[in-house]
Amino acid sequence: MSDLLLPRRGTVVTWTTQEFLPKPEFGGGQNAQAFTPFAVGLVQLGDEVRVEARLTEQDPEKIRIGMEVELGMIPFFVDDDGDEIMTIAFAPV
Repeated sequence: MSDLLLPRRGTVVTWTTQEFLPKPEFGGGQNAQAFTPFAVGLVQLGDEVRVEARLTEQDPEKIRIGMEVELGMIPFFVDDDGDEIMTIAFAPV
């Protein structure tokens, strides 16, 4: 094995929306009434790898297969100690 620096930009191969609250171990500890569905995409990074991650765009009419996206960080949830937990997400370029 060896280290490989991956590009921050990629293209959406496919996507869907998650319409259900994640399990607590995956950040689903929030109130079910406060939950909002979110988009998840499979993103091709160069010729090296495909990764699954959240998309920052939530409007299905604006998400397209083949659209260019860039990796960033977004708030995920607030834990029991009041700390904001962050996660990766891809935003349209």
